[in-house]
Amino acid sequence: MKHRYPDFLCIGAQKAGTTWLHENLRDHPAIWLPPVKELQYFNDLYIPGHREWTGKHRRTHGVRAFYQHVDKVPRDMWDYRFLGRTADIIGEDISDDWYGRIFTLAAEHQVCGEMTPEYSLLPAEGIEHLLRLAPEVKIILSLRDPIERNWSHIRMIARSLPDETPADLRRIASFPDVMARADYATIIARWSNFVPSQRNLILFMDDIATRPNILMADVCKFLGVEFNEAFFKRLAKPTHVGEKLDIPPEIYELLKEQLRPFYAEISRLYPELGSKWTARHY
Repeated sequence: MKHRYPDFLCIGAQKAGTTWLHENLRDHPAIWLPPVKELQYFNDLYIPGHREWTGKHRRTHGVRAFYQHVDKVPRDMWDYRFLGRTADIIGEDISDDWYGRIFTLAAEHQVCGEMTPEYSLLPAEGIEHLLRLAPEVKIILSLRDPIERNWSHIRMIARSLPDETPADLRRIASFPDVMARADYATIIARWSNFVPSQRNLILFMDDIATRPNILMADVCKFLGVEFNEAFFKRLAKPTHVGEKLDIPPEIYELLKEQLRPFYAEISRLYPELGSKWTARHY
C-alpha cells in the first residue's frame, strides 16, 4: 500500500490517561500504533502556535524509537521499512503523503491509529481535513476531573522554568491553551458536528484506577477487536492516576473560580460523574 490513514484517533484530553491507553493498546496483536506516540500532524497544520515545538517533538521521540530498534534488535533482523518510516517521522517535511505512508507499516488485518491529545483543540477546518483522509475514523476522548487535569498540566509546564514562583503558576493557570483542554463540553460539541455518536467513545480517567479491565473491554469493542486480558500486561499499572492533589491554596481557589462553568457543563452531559467531580471541590 502506498498510503493508509488511521482507523481511530485518541484526541486527548492531555493528562487524562492517554499514556496508559497507548501503552496497553500497543500490546494488542490486532492494533498498530506508530513508533512515535504523538505525530502532531493536524495541529501542526491548523494551530500555528504549536509549530514552535511539534517538529522537535517528532525528532526527539523519533530518534529514540529509531535507536531503540537498532540497539535492541540484531542487525540481521532489522526492519528496514520500520526504520525508513521512523526516519520519515524524524526528518521529512510533513504532508498528507508523509502521514499516509506511516500507517502502511500496519498489517492489513490490524486496526491502526494514533494518539495526539492536541487534536482535541483542532478547529473545524482541521477536523474536515482529517475526515477527507479518513472518512470513517473513530474518535476516543478521555476525560479527567478538570481541576486535577489543569493542575497536572500546570506542573508539567512549570517544571521547564528555572525558578518556579507562585506568580508563574498563576500565569500558567490562565494560559488559553491550558483552559481550552479542560473545556470538555466545547470539545465534544465541536467534534460531534463532524463525527457521528456511534464513532465517538468518551472514557473517564476515574475508570482507569477503579475498573481498567471493563474500560479496556469497552475500547476493544469500540475498535472492533477481541478483548483478551492476556493481551494486556499493564492494565493494573495506571499512569499518572491517583496523584496527590497538592495544589497551593491560592492556585486551587483560582482554578475553582476559572473552571466552575466547565463543571456545570460536564454535569449537564454526564450527571453522575459531573456531580462526583463537582463535590470534590465545591
